[in-house]
Amino acid sequence: MPIKIWIEKDQKRVRVVVTGTFSTDDIFQAIDRIRDDPDFESGFAILSDHTGIDTAITPTQAQSTAAHIEQLSRHFAGAKWAVVTQKDASYGMMRMLSVYLETVPVYLQVFRSFEEAEDWLAGPWRNRFPG
Repeated sequence: MPIKIWIEKDQKRVRVVVTGTFSTDDIFQAIDRIRDDPDFESGFAILSDHTGIDTAITPTQAQSTAAHIEQLSRHFAGAKWAVVTQKDASYGMMRMLSVYLETVPVYLQVFRSFEEAEDWLAGPWRNRFPG
């Protein structure tokens, strides 16, 4: 499977590594595996490593992924999701996904380095959903 996931419960973090080529079903299955993991709790941070992908997520996949996460928003509410990628196309497509997620209580940011991503995840949550 091109998407590996593990939960670091004591750190309140989900780690994701995406490699090679992946399908929309692979993305949905990974999201569902996170949701269904007994160690996962709403609000966990997500660190996603996309440095080993072959091609970027497509616009259709980005839109479908956002819709899938929106359906599961009660499980992912309050999550900060840092994506690390080196490819320009992937960087742009993940930024597109972050725009699609603006109506969902998940805050996705894209980074070029793990150091930047870790710093952002360790920082304060910027609540876009007051109330």
